[in-house]
Amino acid sequence: MKKLVLYFFILSISVSISSCFSDETDKGQKQLQETKLRTLDDIRTKNIGVLLGSLQDEYVTQNFPNANIIRIDHSSDLAMSLQQGQCEAILLDNVTSSYLMKENGSFAYLDDSVTQNTFAVGFQSDKKFLQNKFNEFLKEIRNNGIYEKIYDRWIINSDTSVMPEIDNKGENGIIHMGTTGESIPFSFVKNNVIVGFDIELLYRFAAYMNMKLDIKIFNFGGMLAALISNKIDLGANSIMVTEERAKQILFSDGYFTTTSGMLALKSNLYNPGESKTDNKSFLDKFKESFVNNIVLEKRYILILDGLKVTFIITILAALFGTILGGFICAMRMSRRRILRLMSKGYIAFFRGIPQVVFLMLMFYVVMAPFKTDGVTVAVISFAMYFSAYVSEMFRTSIESIKKGQTEASLAMGFSKFCTFIYIIFPQAVQRVLPVYKGEFISLVKITAIVGYIAVLDLTKASDIIRSRTFDAFFPLIMVAVLYFLLAWGLTLILDFLEIKTAPKRNL
Repeated sequence: MKKLVLYFFILSISVSISSCFSDETDKGQKQLQETKLRTLDDIRTKNIGVLLGSLQDEYVTQNFPNANIIRIDHSSDLAMSLQQGQCEAILLDNVTSSYLMKENGSFAYLDDSVTQNTFAVGFQSDKKFLQNKFNEFLKEIRNNGIYEKIYDRWIINSDTSVMPEIDNKGENGIIHMGTTGESIPFSFVKNNVIVGFDIELLYRFAAYMNMKLDIKIFNFGGMLAALISNKIDLGANSIMVTEERAKQILFSDGYFTTTSGMLALKSNLYNPGESKTDNKSFLDKFKESFVNNIVLEKRYILILDGLKVTFIITILAALFGTILGGFICAMRMSRRRILRLMSKGYIAFFRGIPQVVFLMLMFYVVMAPFKTDGVTVAVISFAMYFSAYVSEMFRTSIESIKKGQTEASLAMGFSKFCTFIYIIFPQAVQRVLPVYKGEFISLVKITAIVGYIAVLDLTKASDIIRSRTFDAFFPLIMVAVLYFLLAWGLTLILDFLEIKTAPKRNL
């Protein structure tokens, strides 16, 4: 009897505990459901991601005043911020959103019709004639059916489309166009050629004007800056017309209209529908990423071309910067006060201004009247920047050599020039190389900003690939490894020079 009572007592305790756990689980699930996103009202105090300076940016700023707005340059980076939980939602045009959701099954619409967008072509403020001609051209292709063919090719069937052959003799000059190459299906790189709705539209417009089309790839902000500074004649990259932009840029009639949708993670939505399950192993995911980001459409060519540009800019900037640094060092050590003051001002200027700001000033302001290409401007800018630091390295290494050696050399009949070349300079090189090596590696890394001025370097190549694959990690990791290998290889060369200048040192 006692055993039976004991059994009933244990059973009742177990049922009570199970009931408590069940209640807690139900309560937790209920609370979880309550935190799910149902409507736009649920994100009014959340983190919302938008493209910097876009119409969506203006809309969210006006209609979600209590939200934390995260402004990002690229749609691929917006997708990454949503994937990583930095944003609860992102607002994008629905054409781009459809490609994003196709690539990433964890995204879904919170609301698929938040605001309407109209895309237009931007022109230089003094290109009114070109603007009027484009509007005439746009009306003509809408009437003769060509517009519908462009629409079907890139909006409906962009996965299988190729750029058609467009007859154009180009007898009336060149139209310089800016775009990003990162906005599928309007402007993107396919098989290492820039294609898309906007690209075909402008190729046809150039043929209509009997002018060649010269396409330059910028980031979005750089493209608008290039328009304002007269570096290009027009810009086309699904550009939305805003009041601020219209004050400085001429806009064509709208050539494409779409809506914007608010995207969120399916796991954060109240009723997201079916979600894809990914049971692939790490090795399978790596293989898939490798194929998508490198092998498919021969994207490795973009990477190799970008690596070549990065290497060329680094080597030339270092070479010219070292020579210029020697002259600045000579001025800094001159007996003439005016030369010393000029060199001090030069060094102070470059120490106090960020590299990216100086680079953009050189491209969009100082060199703008000369129509200089981005690589040349990058070499000149980085050489000047590098020279300011190299000059101080040279000065300190020269001053570290005891004056007695100079005095002894002069007493033996050597001239000042011979004293410097045969006695001071070899010791100075030996002492400056360890510091020079570190600054040289820094130069390799700062070349990553040249994408701001329409240079297709290693970093820009990875941005273009990410805009196609929407892969947040593999292109960035790949580029980081390549920068490391480039810096490591160049370091080995400098190590070899260091050994040659000090062959008796202990290794």
